[in-house]
Amino acid sequence: MTEVRAAPRAVDAAWAAGVASACLLLLALHIDSTGPSELLAVALTVGACAPLALRRTLPALAAIASLALGIALALLGYGGAAYVVALLLVVHAAIVSDREQAVVLGLLTSAATMALAIRESDDQVLLAAFAGGVAGIVPALFGDAIRNERGRAQAAHELARRVEERRDRDVERAVTEERLRIARDVHDVTGHHLSAISLQAAGASRTTEDPIARAALARIHEATAAALGQTRHALGILKQTGPAELSPPPRLEHVERLLEPAREAGLTVDVEVRGERRALPDAVELCAYRVLQEALTNVVRHARASRVVVTTAYLPRNLVVSVEDDGIGSDTDGGAPEPPAGGHGIPGMRERAALAGGRLEVGPTAPHGWRVRADLPLGEVA
Repeated sequence: MTEVRAAPRAVDAAWAAGVASACLLLLALHIDSTGPSELLAVALTVGACAPLALRRTLPALAAIASLALGIALALLGYGGAAYVVALLLVVHAAIVSDREQAVVLGLLTSAATMALAIRESDDQVLLAAFAGGVAGIVPALFGDAIRNERGRAQAAHELARRVEERRDRDVERAVTEERLRIARDVHDVTGHHLSAISLQAAGASRTTEDPIARAALARIHEATAAALGQTRHALGILKQTGPAELSPPPRLEHVERLLEPAREAGLTVDVEVRGERRALPDAVELCAYRVLQEALTNVVRHARASRVVVTTAYLPRNLVVSVEDDGIGSDTDGGAPEPPAGGHGIPGMRERAALAGGRLEVGPTAPHGWRVRADLPLGEVA
């Protein structure tokens, strides 16, 4: 960090040395002797150029110092190049300073140039004063104009950035609304028809004695149930407001990673698995994982609990997952304050469970605590 900041100062110091050398060379062309006044002129020339090294850190002070030494040098009859350096510093200071400092610099420069013009004029003093005053204020006006133009350019750039951000938000909102509309339409139309087909196939298989027909109807029932589950899974992805995950969906075998934040928060975590672990439909497994994830997050953030029990029950036709803590519970349906994110919290878990064809139960436990329980069917139509 020090080297990065030191580099500009080193460059400015090099510029000051180089400009001073050039001004001294020009001064040498006008010096015929080496008397006290000539030595003073050399010192004033170096002094008028030295503030170049401070143009970044103290721009206004550097301009005033260079201007004062340049005036003194001009009074000796050796103004020239050193005074031009002072005027350039005035321009720079007006660019990087505010309007008030630019006005002060302009008035000082105008007064100094006016005084020098009057001193050098033998007649027509008023014309010389006017010309000197105008010439002196030009550098400050020029620098102020550049600063204003830069400010307008920055404002235009900021406005364009905000317009672009607003356009992106509008496009994202429109896309989200369209995705939700499509999800509702598919759920209302396709989901309804698939459910009807599955139910009718299941009912028809009970009314026929033909083994071939019953087998065919059973396959229709299984296929439509699987299709309905995948449709619900796809709708869950479609209704996500953020970008879709490109990594493989999490599974219940990865639930251990969800327990780490609770343990790091000092909670005692008990895990219970009932029934025989087996392969589950992707939609059901993802829903169960997300319910456990959100419920555990709420426990860590809001419950003020000391113990939490995570249960996974593999039933013949259902998967049941639950998270139960011994914390403070809640006065309203939904536990403690919801995390500030759309689609999450209790409403988000209910929606996920419904999309998977199941249901979510949330409520207090005796004597105190809170339980979140999701009951999800395995390939059956709810």
